[in-house]
Amino acid sequence: MSKHVTFAVVLFGSALAAAAVQAQVPSGPIEQSVRLRLGSFRPEGDSQYWQDKEADFTGGKGSDLEDAIGGIDYQVELGDHLGLMFSGSTYQGQADPSYRDFTDSRGGEVSHTATLDIASLTAGLVFHLTGRNAAFRPYVGAGGGLYAWRLEEDGRFIDFTPPPPTIFRADSVAEGEAYGYYGLAGFEVPVGRSWSFFAEGRWHQVDDELGDDFATFGTIDLSGRDVSAGVSYRF
Repeated sequence: MSKHVTFAVVLFGSALAAAAVQAQVPSGPIEQSVRLRLGSFRPEGDSQYWQDKEADFTGGKGSDLEDAIGGIDYQVELGDHLGLMFSGSTYQGQADPSYRDFTDSRGGEVSHTATLDIASLTAGLVFHLTGRNAAFRPYVGAGGGLYAWRLEEDGRFIDFTPPPPTIFRADSVAEGEAYGYYGLAGFEVPVGRSWSFFAEGRWHQVDDELGDDFATFGTIDLSGRDVSAGVSYRF
């Protein structure tokens, strides 16, 4: 089964779950909301690729790529406590790692720029611990979907075989798509009938096999924590 088919199955399954839950809810208007959020994503970096980078380079850890993440959510409230949420997000992190124990002939660092891009499309269920008219609405949720990623390393590197070490320039790229899942927890503070502010944390769990120019580097861990805040408009 392809990753695109897997994602379609996730969306279809979520829709069926929503329909089943809606059948249990008393009839009445179904409220919807659009949420805009901005925050910070920090990659976990727990895989062979990141471990090899941390051993050879300064600034080679996944956490060094912490940067801004933005997203948009569309949520259908199926009752006072349960909602179905579709989300999209985009993130780009960048770092400039250098070899730990080697310099060039002038004593300068041998470094490159590492860039990681991740975009996601997910579907999930959200459970509010209080009703929709409460002044403070904590919530938890979980979901899954498709994560598209791109890794690039552009700069100077060292070829150690055969000796002596030789410095060369390269621009290496790999990209792919992987299925992953997330859990979230947060709270919402309504401001008037339609608007509210919210803050939340998500943990994304996803990894993929490296290919293209990184075909011998094993797996890349794309998991990490996402802390964000934003505004929601209910209609």
